[in-house]
Amino acid sequence: MSAREKRSYEAARDALRGEGCRAGGYRLAAVDGDDYPLCCRHLAYAWRMFTAYPDDERIVIVVFDEHDRDHNPAAELAEVLPGLSTVGRRRSDKPACCENASKPPVMNDELRELLSALA
Repeated sequence: MSAREKRSYEAARDALRGEGCRAGGYRLAAVDGDDYPLCCRHLAYAWRMFTAYPDDERIVIVVFDEHDRDHNPAAELAEVLPGLSTVGRRRSDKPACCENASKPPVMNDELRELLSALA
């Protein structure tokens, strides 16, 4: 990672600590067209940070990876997380991760168990 990429990650991590899910970027799409309880934040260059919110007090950085024409980390996540769409939304249609930092996206038990197993 370049120095700029590292600073971008550190700034995003610090923002999550201070702002909660408001710093999480946007909500990913579910297969059924609804929102999936996982968020994505764009960082420097092609880097992406995907976050989950097991409860109102904790934030988990699920994946930190580069996105390019040949590698889409969201599509790879969709292979192991049932219900997550492999196709993203238009930029203008991406909802905020949350409106209120004290109320992050609610994870269902299945997703919580899957993420625990991946840890």
